[in-house]
Amino acid sequence: MPIRVVVVDDDPDFVWLTRVSLQLERDIAVVGEAEEGETAVALALREKPDVVVMDLMMPRINGFEATKRIKRAQPTVKVLVVSSLSVENANRSGADGFLSKRDVVAALAPMIRSLHAA
Repeated sequence: MPIRVVVVDDDPDFVWLTRVSLQLERDIAVVGEAEEGETAVALALREKPDVVVMDLMMPRINGFEATKRIKRAQPTVKVLVVSSLSVENANRSGADGFLSKRDVVAALAPMIRSLHAA
């Protein structure tokens, strides 16, 4: 059974890059995408992913608040913040992991696997 992932970012190019890189992984399936936090929360509740890949800086509800809401509603869901901001900012959101956007192509799939296994 593949690891179910939701990707959340307001940059469509980043979402595309993330989806394409994860499609190469046989054990990971992208089950949804959102461009802002409110949609991300609803999508996570509906799809029940194993991991949410979350940007922090988005319109309407940002990634900090979306992460808090997702973790409150589904504590077993792992949230991986992928941001150009610092890891300290990710920790404030209650995320389970942090990855710099510049490292996504090389490190995203291994990080998803690591969080899922934890």
